[in-house]
Amino acid sequence: MKARLVAALAIAAASATSLTAAEAVKPTATLIDVHEIKMGARNPAAPSGGANCTNDGAATGKYVLTGWAVQGNKTALFNTTTLPSNLGLSATTSAMQAAYNAWQGAPTITVANSTTSSLKPTANHQYELMFGKSGGTTLAVTYTWRWSNGDVESDTLFNTAFTWGNLGAEGDGCYETAGNVYDVGNIATHEFGHTYGLDHPSGARYETMYAYGYSGETLKRSPESGDIAGLNAVY
Repeated sequence: MKARLVAALAIAAASATSLTAAEAVKPTATLIDVHEIKMGARNPAAPSGGANCTNDGAATGKYVLTGWAVQGNKTALFNTTTLPSNLGLSATTSAMQAAYNAWQGAPTITVANSTTSSLKPTANHQYELMFGKSGGTTLAVTYTWRWSNGDVESDTLFNTAFTWGNLGAEGDGCYETAGNVYDVGNIATHEFGHTYGLDHPSGARYETMYAYGYSGETLKRSPESGDIAGLNAVY
């Protein structure tokens, strides 16, 4: 009996050692950045009750890099259970896909609908998108992690404290009659710029990566000269 007990304890110890070794090589994630786009200050020239945007203007050519890049083609899961009731699913997923596609020359990220993906940004080796709560004047926020095996992951949350819409064609960059509505594609293109490795350039009002967004604005859907130069510097 004693011999069998000793043998069983030896087997258990060996199993525990093996498990610890396996866990030691399991990849771990480090949060390396949190990028927010904030609500822009009220434009004094905006009409009362109207949107806060302005028509598209001259680009600066400025860009700033974050220090990471998307490594190969990816899929981004959009949790459709978080979709605000006023938004159409097809139009919203199309706007998100167009926002990724706007960054031409970078790896492809394909939006796929899901009802079981994360409800908030989560390090899990999966690019994810969702609507949810975020604080203050933050319109949307992108979390980026670097895994110990070298992988990079980015998740984006759109703040449901604001009213979202799909405002149609980009036009002159501003829907003055949109009221206090923020265009999904406009803000998504900015946030996905962070996913692709771009940061906020200062004083670059009409670049997509400008740090502030405005109601009725659509001009961020099309990357400008600085945005394009930054992307080319990465890829």
